[in-house]
Amino acid sequence: MSSLKIIGGLCCLVIISFGVALGDSWHIETVDTAEDVGYFSSIALDSSDYPHISYCDWFNGDLKYACWAGSTWSIISVDTAGYVGVYTSITLDSSDYPHISYYDNTSEDLKYAYWTGSAWSITSVDTAGDVGLYTSIALDSSDYPHISYYDYTSEDLKYAYWTGSAWSITYVDFGAGYDTSIALDSSDYPHISYRGNNNLKYAYWTGSEWSITSVDTAGYVGESTSIALDSSDYPHISYLDSTNGDLKYAYWTGSTWSITSVDTGGHVGVCTSIALDSSDNPHISYKDYGNGYLKYAYWTGSAWSITTVDTAGYVGEFTSIALDSSDYPNISYGDYTNGDLKYAWYGPDIGINLTAFSALSSDNAIMLNWSVETTDYDQIAGFNLYRREMGGDYGGGGDGVRTDGHPSLREYDVDTWTKVNDHLITGENPYTYTDSGVESGVAYEYRLEAVLESSVETLGTTQATAGLPPASFAILALYPNPASDTLTCLLALPSTGAVELALYDISGRLVVGRRIEVTEPSEMEVLLDVSGLASGVYTLRASQDGMEVSPACGGVAVVVR
Repeated sequence: MSSLKIIGGLCCLVIISFGVALGDSWHIETVDTAEDVGYFSSIALDSSDYPHISYCDWFNGDLKYACWAGSTWSIISVDTAGYVGVYTSITLDSSDYPHISYYDNTSEDLKYAYWTGSAWSITSVDTAGDVGLYTSIALDSSDYPHISYYDYTSEDLKYAYWTGSAWSITYVDFGAGYDTSIALDSSDYPHISYRGNNNLKYAYWTGSEWSITSVDTAGYVGESTSIALDSSDYPHISYLDSTNGDLKYAYWTGSTWSITSVDTGGHVGVCTSIALDSSDNPHISYKDYGNGYLKYAYWTGSAWSITTVDTAGYVGEFTSIALDSSDYPNISYGDYTNGDLKYAWYGPDIGINLTAFSALSSDNAIMLNWSVETTDYDQIAGFNLYRREMGGDYGGGGDGVRTDGHPSLREYDVDTWTKVNDHLITGENPYTYTDSGVESGVAYEYRLEAVLESSVETLGTTQATAGLPPASFAILALYPNPASDTLTCLLALPSTGAVELALYDISGRLVVGRRIEVTEPSEMEVLLDVSGLASGVYTLRASQDGMEVSPACGGVAVVVR
C-alpha cells in the first residue's frame, strides 16, 4: 500500500529510507463523493474482473450504479422516480450486463432494473403492500432473475422469479424474512438465509416444496446474513451474533451444521457479506461497529485470518464482497465520515510510493507539491486532487441526522470532497498544482489520487490554511529523498530574516550551503543542488538568525544516491 512519508519537527537524527513496496496489498478507492451516497452497496465482478456496484444515493433518494470502465469510474443514476434504491442487490448476466433488485420507499414496492444493452429496463415486481425490503438477487442458467425479500405488511419472507413470460411470487416463511440473502444451486433451485424470531434461518426449494431450518438459535442471532453455495451445493452463511457482538459463520457439512464464532474482538460482524473461493474457502467482509472499521476474514484451510482493511474515519457500512479470478477479495462499502461510496481490492502492489505531499499557502491560493517513486512512471496517466473544508457545515448535526430528517452517512463535521482540477494533472516528478479557488483564513484538507493504466489509487492527504502564516520555524518536507540531482526543502518561515541551509557529510564537513532572505512570513521551497555528491547519508541543518530548527538535535537525514 502506498504511504505518505513527510519529514518535519524532528528532534534527533533520523535516516529515512524510501523504496517501492513489493508484493500484494490492499488498495482503497473513493468511487462516488456526491453527498450521502454509499448506502446499501452491492458488488459484482464481470468477466474482466471489473467491479460493478449498485447503491443508494440517500441524499436524493436515487438508485445509482457505478462500474469500472477500464480507466475511470462510470456513475449513473438508474432510477430517480421517488425515494428509491434502498436495499440494493446486484448480479451480472452472461453478457456482463447488470441486474439490480431494490426497494422503492415511496411506493413501498419491490423493483427490478436491468441493462438491456442499450437502456435500463425498470419494473415493479411486487406491489402487494409494503414489500421489497432486504432484497437479494441471483440469476439462473437462463439469466432469469430470482429475488428474495421481506414483506413488511404481512411480516413474511417472499420469493419472486421470472418464468420467461411473467413474475411468479411465493410466500416462503411466515413471521420471518429479515436480512435475506439468496443463492441458486446447480439445478437453479433457490437457497435463502434470513432472520426470523431472532434466529438464523435457512430455506431452500427441494424441487417440490420449501425446506425450512433454524440454523442458529443461541441468543439474538441472524442479522446481516449472507449466503454462498459451494461446489457441492452446500450452503455457507455469515451473520451477526447480536447478543455477543460477534461475527459468526455456519456451513452445512453434508450431515450437520457447523457453527463458528469467527471474530469476537468487540462489537463486530455487522453488514456481513460472504463469497467462496475456488477451494470453497469462505471470505467475509464486515464492519467493526465499535471502532468504525472495515474488516475482512478468510479461512486459510487451517485457521481464520482476520485483517482490518480501512480505518480512515467511520467506514465499513453496507459491505459487499466478490472474489476475482485470482480469488482476491473486492469490497464495496460506505464511508460514514465523508458520505462516500468506497471500494477496496486486494492485489499486486501498484509500485508507487508518495515520498512527499505538501501545501504552500498564500492569501488567495494554495500550491500543492508532491513527489512519487515508482519503477514504472509510464503507468501513471496523471493525478487528481480533491479538497474539503475542515470543520465545515454539511447541513446536519453531530448525531448523524440531516436537517431534512433523514439519517446521514457522515457523522463528523466536515465537508464532502470536491475535485479541484478540471483536467488530469500531468507533468514531471516532482509535481505542482496551484488551487486558486480558496478563501483566506479557511483550513483545507487535500487528497491526492493517482490515475493508473487500469485503476485509481488514493496516495495520501495534506492540509493548509489559506493566508495563515506558519506558527513556527520548521522543515516541513524534503523531496525526493533519496535525492540524486536536486533536493527540495519545504520550510515553514514564521518571521522575516536570513535563513541558512547547510548539508554536512558523515564526517561533519559542509558540502552544500545556501542562504536566502525572507521578506514576509510564509511557507517556502528552497532547492539544493546535490548532483555532485557521493552516495550516502548526509545531515541537513536549517537556521534563521542563528537559531536552528531543532537546537537539541543534529539535523535531518538526507539520502543521496
